[in-house]
Amino acid sequence: MKNKFLSIIFLPLLITGCVNLDIIPSDSLTSSALASNPAAAIYTTDGVYSMMKDMLEFRGGISQNNTFVRQYFVLNEVKSDNFCFSLTSTDPFWTSAQYLDDANSADAAYMWVACYKMIFATNANISGLTESETPSEQNQLKGENYFLRAFFHLMLCNLFAKPYSAGVDNPGIVIRRSTDYSETKRATVGEVYAGIEEDLKEAIRLMDPSTRRYKGDNGYASKEAAQALLGRVYLYEGKWQDCIDICSEILGDTPMTHLEAEVKDIYSKSQTNKEVLWCVDLTDADIAGWSTKGLVASMFDSPDGTQGKGWGELYVADPLLDLLTRFPGDKRFEDLVRLHNAQDGLFVTWGVYDELNQCYTNANVYPTVTNIADKTIVSSVTDNGDGTYSFTYDGKALKAIPDNTASKICDEFPGYILNDGSNTRCYVRHKMPSPIISDGNVVWAINMGSVRPGGNYPTWFCNKLSYRDGSAYDLNTSYIMIRYGEVLLNRAEAYAHLGGNDDKALADVNTIRQRAGLSGTALMTTANMAGRGYPTALDAVLDERKMELFLEGFRLTDLVRNGRDIDRRYPSYTKYEVISHNDLRVQYQIPVDETAVSGIPINPR
Repeated sequence: MKNKFLSIIFLPLLITGCVNLDIIPSDSLTSSALASNPAAAIYTTDGVYSMMKDMLEFRGGISQNNTFVRQYFVLNEVKSDNFCFSLTSTDPFWTSAQYLDDANSADAAYMWVACYKMIFATNANISGLTESETPSEQNQLKGENYFLRAFFHLMLCNLFAKPYSAGVDNPGIVIRRSTDYSETKRATVGEVYAGIEEDLKEAIRLMDPSTRRYKGDNGYASKEAAQALLGRVYLYEGKWQDCIDICSEILGDTPMTHLEAEVKDIYSKSQTNKEVLWCVDLTDADIAGWSTKGLVASMFDSPDGTQGKGWGELYVADPLLDLLTRFPGDKRFEDLVRLHNAQDGLFVTWGVYDELNQCYTNANVYPTVTNIADKTIVSSVTDNGDGTYSFTYDGKALKAIPDNTASKICDEFPGYILNDGSNTRCYVRHKMPSPIISDGNVVWAINMGSVRPGGNYPTWFCNKLSYRDGSAYDLNTSYIMIRYGEVLLNRAEAYAHLGGNDDKALADVNTIRQRAGLSGTALMTTANMAGRGYPTALDAVLDERKMELFLEGFRLTDLVRNGRDIDRRYPSYTKYEVISHNDLRVQYQIPVDETAVSGIPINPR
């Protein structure tokens, strides 16, 4: 995926005069070189976009594990509560998932180094591009670089610093607003956000719909993308009315018109669909020569249910599945989540505590094979027609019964517990695994548990990062960074925080739910939200964000900036615990690659 105009940056920049693009890499152009050859700015700006998907040199080598987009999605997800982890992994994400990352952790360190390389390139572009008084391509390009610089600073601050809501005077990250790297210090969180705001306002001023490059191609920033990102920043800063105002400006009077009609098209057509404001375009040509197991989708999906195409190590966790399946017909479940090698039929699963590893594993009620010859498979669970489900497990006759205990989720969706007196929460699913019939024998372990031998977690794969239309690679996609669905939910959350606007907050939630195929009693109102377990509209909005934006880089930030703890008490190979939003391990450690050179203070542990 290496762009021919790219090379490693942080080298002495001695180029002056006229630029020959055949021999001068885009990220090595000086401000004076750009000024003397404005056409070069197209290549240098496109070079930044390419660096987001390229395998940049890191710690003396090149690795498929190391791309910005891969670490963006993994780092923002593995410390949250959306996914189940199957056994240990040799991938660096495993230490992050266990909150054991340190200054040597390769995943976070790569993100730090890659972002500052790209920030350096944007700074060179910004200083070298001149402006015109009227909309122009030069203005557009300069605006794109301001936008990209703001985006990278925001990503770094989310990962390596406490949220804005925890205090503006907390240590932030290193601000880089020029190519002068003679001084390195950590700014405060407030200072970082002020710089991000300033950059995005400049981007909005400079970019114009009439000068947008490659119209219909979401792989390049636009004025609307900058406005949407500024709305996200206002939300994170707690500037509720500012967030509402800028989101409303780009949503207009009919927000639904900005959403794709079909949920699956958001992701399979992300490069061209109307909902996506900006994505990182990963083409088949980019992937050529790769193993697709190096793509981020391979961590969350395995097209054939083996580790031949994808690692398939992270599965959708029970709490998220519970939300997605409360209302039948939710397309976010039907189109984006699948139980590998499954068929219709009742299936019951629950957590069993593993004392040795301090985690929950799964107990599963397997289907029954009644005829091996014709592979007749039926559920081993009986619907009793009275709200209970009967089955046999470990020689005992059990039932899943409605949870009427004080700990039930809510009145309308009580969930189920086992009738063995333990009040163990269990899940009744309407998809059951199908066994493999091999040499006349029933084989469960290969397809029921983890695709990694020895796992015992139902393989609920996530399709969000897979199956791009027209791609020869199952695990390919164009990675969505900003879309209108997020803009709606940003405004919804701002309304909920502002007070007195619950109806408006839930109206935005319902726009999202309607696109997901829900209607009637499935919509949220101030009258029914309490019965659904939501004391406030904010609680309803945050759950909707969990369902709509999972695996898009938001969940961990959404929890900690709202003072919500990270509840990981569900079956997964990670420790069964609740992690405080104030836990010092939430923020990633400043990598030794930085501190060994600059000596800036690390994050305390």
